[in-house]
Amino acid sequence: MEENKNVWVLVLVAVAVLLLFGSFGMGSYGMMGFGMGFGFLFMLLFWGVLIWLVVTLINAAQSGKKEEDSLNILKKRYASGEIKKKQYEEMKKELK
Repeated sequence: MEENKNVWVLVLVAVAVLLLFGSFGMGSYGMMGFGMGFGFLFMLLFWGVLIWLVVTLINAAQSGKKEEDSLNILKKRYASGEIKKKQYEEMKKELK
């Protein structure tokens, strides 16, 4: 649930950034716009935030899919009686 909240916060921040910096450039502030000499910095900032947002959203979506790691599989096999304690300890040592 916390991850979904973080994703929504990120989306809202991205929208706020777009609304804030959307007026820079060729607007009603003159020939060069409000950003004049810093327009390229805002463009870099925009693309940086956009790329960061996409990567963060992809990572958040993938972190929801919990794959079992080998140690958890080994623990389940031992708990179900599929392997004996000695075999479990040996395999656990190999994994670490």
